[in-house]
Parts: sequence; C-alpha cells; structure tokens
Amino acid sequence: MKPLLCTQASSASPDRVWAMASDFENASGRIKAITKIEMLTPGPVAAGTRFREWRGRHAVDMEIAAWSPPRSYALRGYAAGTEFLSEIRCVPDGSGTRLEMEIRVRPQTFGAKLLSPLLALMSRSMVKSCRKDLVDIAAAAEGPSQERGKRTP
Repeated sequence: MKPLLCTQASSASPDRVWAMASDFENASGRIKAITKIEMLTPGPVAAGTRFREWRGRHAVDMEIAAWSPPRSYALRGYAAGTEFLSEIRCVPDGSGTRLEMEIRVRPQTFGAKLLSPLLALMSRSMVKSCRKDLVDIAAAAEGPSQERGKRTP
C-alpha cells in the first residue's frame, strides 16, 4: 500500500507546534481520540522511547523510531499483524506551520497480508482519523498558553 499523507495548516510557530506534537505524555489532553497515554520508557523522549496509547478501549504500544527535534519524528506501532509507521513533520510555512503526517502500513503476518486489500479500502478512513489528530494538535498550538494540555469538560 502506498504511503498516506495528511496535512494541516497552523498559524502557530513551528516550535510551538513541535512542542504540542511531541509532548506524548500529555497527548490525551489535546488529541480528542486519545483517551490515555502510559509512558513505558523513563527519562527524556528520544529514539527508542516507548509508550502505550489508548483510543477508546483499544491500546497500541508505540515506539519512537526516529527523533529529529524540532522538526520531525516517526512512530512505529503494531496492531492486527500490521506495522504502522507514521512520520510527523512540522514544516515552516510563512509565519505559521504546515503539520504533516505520512503513514506507511506494512502487513507482517500471513493473515494481515491476506487482508491487506481491506486496508487499502480503509485508507480514506485512516486519513480522516489522522487529519482529526492534526487538527487537534494545531488547535492546541494556537490556543492560549495556560490551556496547553488541558481539555475543557
């Protein structure tokens, strides 16, 4: 399956967008679809850092596969016999930022390979979900500093 690309413009500076996009520990406070984050690796975030991300009742263990602050990182996760690799980039764009997410899906097991045509059919839904995450990150970056990482009830 070819890579999927989602983009979102933000009026916030690239450094501010990076701060919101790379703060995994507090992601559930700014990305509506994420209900909980559990950091599995202690210490500062870097390549190799692992965390568990819940979306509803479903949890996925994620690992930072590449770390290039303050402009990009890549996350690797596995679900249903499939490896998901997503690269997030904060690209300067005029006085703001273009937030990009490129997703690569690689079936790993025989069953996942058999079902890979279904993944292609679901790609529109995956892009829509990822775009919502980028919209949430951009909104957090553009919001008042005292609201960083907080969700209003």
